Amino acid sequence: MSDIYAKPCVVTNLAKCIFYHTMDIPGYGHVDGYWDLRGTEKQYLGNVDFVGKRVLEVGTASGYLCFWMEQQGAEVVAFDLSPQQNWDIVPFAQYDHQAHAADWRKGVGQINDGFWLTHSAMKSKAKVVYGSVYDIPLEIGPVDIATFGSILLHVRDPFQAIYKASLLTRERIIVTELKPRWHKQNAMYFQPDVKTLESKETWWMLPPKLIISFLGVLGFEDTTVTYHKQMSRLGKTNMYTVVARRTTPFKTLS
Repeated sequence: MSDIYAKPCVVTNLAKCIFYHTMDIPGYGHVDGYWDLRGTEKQYLGNVDFVGKRVLEVGTASGYLCFWMEQQGAEVVAFDLSPQQNWDIVPFAQYDHQAHAADWRKGVGQINDGFWLTHSAMKSKAKVVYGSVYDIPLEIGPVDIATFGSILLHVRDPFQAIYKASLLTRERIIVTELKPRWHKQNAMYFQPDVKTLESKETWWMLPPKLIISFLGVLGFEDTTVTYHKQMSRLGKTNMYTVVARRTTPFKTLS
């Protein structure tokens, strides 16, 4: 059986990297990203205790939350795309989808580089698996917690993504998403607009009631919802986090 874990890459050139999260990297200093979660990590992840937990982080990007959870005492498996996989880019017929996908793959490689530069600088022991969210390898083995930090709005089939992670998860799934104006409803809103051809990377706005329904189907019926604000380049952004505890016994993976 081939090793599912990616071989660490040696990256030392900050100019090669894109950082999705703002970070302070030992030996490199401050880097700016789209999101700045510094000081609000606990709220973002639902105030869950990570000490001694094995965590699957779906969509690690630059790895900020991966390294933060590791510092809290977790063993983290970071899962993400590499340039060898395609994101679910919205295939508007009115633009050059293939050219956009090629540009996107280049950017993903630079985000991967940012992760590995920071991984080395922080002396992280986190492991990395690259692949599709619809095909998370069972070979990862059981984890205590799976996290989805602003990931589901970017995938065409958010239920399938959660389902695949749930097959590995013994205790809790944590989902953090943007808070829709209609957050008390149980329906998701299709984001792509053919008039503006935006957004090409965002499919849905998903209210917490819908996430709770998804998780309940998968055996995680004990849920809590918290609301918080996070800082992005657009300013303070309203978000929510669902923490769902498994209520149906976990089936041990063979």
